[in-house]
Amino acid sequence: MTQTGLDLFAPTKELWLNAARDTAHKLLKTKAYVTIEDVIDVCPRPIEIHRNTTGAVFKTDDFTFYGWEQSRRTQSRGRWIMQWQLKQQTREKMKGEK
Repeated sequence: MTQTGLDLFAPTKELWLNAARDTAHKLLKTKAYVTIEDVIDVCPRPIEIHRNTTGAVFKTDDFTFYGWEQSRRTQSRGRWIMQWQLKQQTREKMKGEK
């Protein structure tokens, strides 16, 4: 089977998504909620990964929507971004792992 350009970047994409999710988990140990901007500040998205990939960071069973806030980035021109927190069962599981 022939590999496409997208196939070549798939492992990098998954590695970054896992690292970004781990970063969100760590940030949520000390914060009530996080945004994608908080995560990217600590775990920047590699240039070879398309910016739309960032939307997949919180698309797991671990996170739940918390609220909205305006973006801090000047290029976003104050658009509203989502705030995320851990779901209750994920918080309880993390407490048990300590």
